[in-house]
Amino acid sequence: MFRGNKSVKMDGKGRVSIPTHYRSQLLGASDGKVVVAPNFRSPCLDLYPLPEWEDVETKIGLLPGSQQSKLRRVVIGRSQECEMDSNGRILLSQELRDHAKLDKVAVLAGVGFKLELWDDAAWVDVSQPEELSEDDLTQLQDVYF
Repeated sequence: MFRGNKSVKMDGKGRVSIPTHYRSQLLGASDGKVVVAPNFRSPCLDLYPLPEWEDVETKIGLLPGSQQSKLRRVVIGRSQECEMDSNGRILLSQELRDHAKLDKVAVLAGVGFKLELWDDAAWVDVSQPEELSEDDLTQLQDVYF
């Protein structure tokens, strides 16, 4: 499980250094192999350890024909398999960087079984407690307190 968030920098080639804490988890879960996919509900990228991503692909494969085909093209076809280099960096395609509007500073947030990579300003906007509705707070009370 991935928890917390860390500020990360992206170099001019589009490489993002994975913080040590997350790096060790990714090495243990998938030998440093991750799949980076655009998040279609938010302007961020989802980073899955390879075994978690394979579960996503399996679930897509169980959907009805036309929906399965569409999701294979849009979700799997726009995803990128990455392997951390010896310095713990992954290289992101320009298409993925553009999706999340990533520049030099980003935030890598652990959200359970995956990580999310956000532009730092966008992360500030979506991660504030004020973003929680009364329904959200009620649900949180049921599971957290």
